[in-house]
Amino acid sequence: MKGFTALNRLLFILNLFPAALLGLTCYIAYFPFPELPLFDVTGLLVPVLVLANIPFLVYWLLLRKWQALLSLFVLVLGLVSFGSVYQSNEISIANTEKGLSVMSYNVKGFGIRYGRLVSEEANNGILEFIGKEDPDIICIQEFSRVMARQLKAYPYRYQTPYFSAKTTQAIFSKFPILKGGSLDFQNSGNNSIFADIAYGKDTLRIYNIHLESFQIRSFRSLLGRNFGIDFLRRLQYTASKHREQADLLITHKSNSPYPSIFCGDFNQTPYSPTFHQLRNGMLDTFKEKGNGWGTTFKRNIISARIDFILTDEERFEVLEHRNYDLQLSDHLPVMARVRLRSD
Repeated sequence: MKGFTALNRLLFILNLFPAALLGLTCYIAYFPFPELPLFDVTGLLVPVLVLANIPFLVYWLLLRKWQALLSLFVLVLGLVSFGSVYQSNEISIANTEKGLSVMSYNVKGFGIRYGRLVSEEANNGILEFIGKEDPDIICIQEFSRVMARQLKAYPYRYQTPYFSAKTTQAIFSKFPILKGGSLDFQNSGNNSIFADIAYGKDTLRIYNIHLESFQIRSFRSLLGRNFGIDFLRRLQYTASKHREQADLLITHKSNSPYPSIFCGDFNQTPYSPTFHQLRNGMLDTFKEKGNGWGTTFKRNIISARIDFILTDEERFEVLEHRNYDLQLSDHLPVMARVRLRSD
């Protein structure tokens, strides 16, 4: 760095950190370290890392310095690895085909906690929203069983089995459910359920997925005891559970003869190895037809896209994807409209 000022030397050193971390995250997404699942969570930082590299790139370009190549390289690598963080898909108004509408929504208990209604606004608002959007199939995470009778438009449903010690999930359908089941994640309060649904002459398998939670309740929990060591251990444990649960889902799906749709709260971003495991052979409906940042989780200063609808790429065509800015839970609902290619 001959001819560099002290300031430019310092800036280049600072540039190395977000550039190296973004490059490492791109590598880990496809080639995770078997014994170090903690590194999987670097995917949570991708939007921040992208934004951190852009000012450095502009600065070095204005100075016409070769150091611009560092941020340029990792930004291009990120684009190749993950696609654009921001989506801008053309909305086809001419496409009036109804297709099959599928919604995924973590409702946080419909505003009910420990059997008590603590938020009438959330309770009424979520019910009104579902009634207005009227999806054919809805996958609900953190469901409250007492709300089942309120969803009268859905004559068919499958819920997490009673006495399972899991957070309750539910699949509601306007089409007959032929069979339902639970994957029973081991040593976890989270779970995935599935339902085989008769759709015309076909049978579809719908998975309602709720992967292990990070349990980040507040910014203070990032430090906790032992100067954040306990928090890092929690991240390591959660990432390892994500790998285990994703493997179970993939194995289960591979044994199904039906076209499948994954819906749910993955508790991971699209830049993680777990997401790439689950997306293999599947279409991300937001990537196909979504617009904007796609944020589905908001709590305090944390926001991310962690709720997804994935469809078998060989069997489905994505017609539409919608994100809703409905802040009645810490998650935002998503809905996709798809067409079975055999139709």
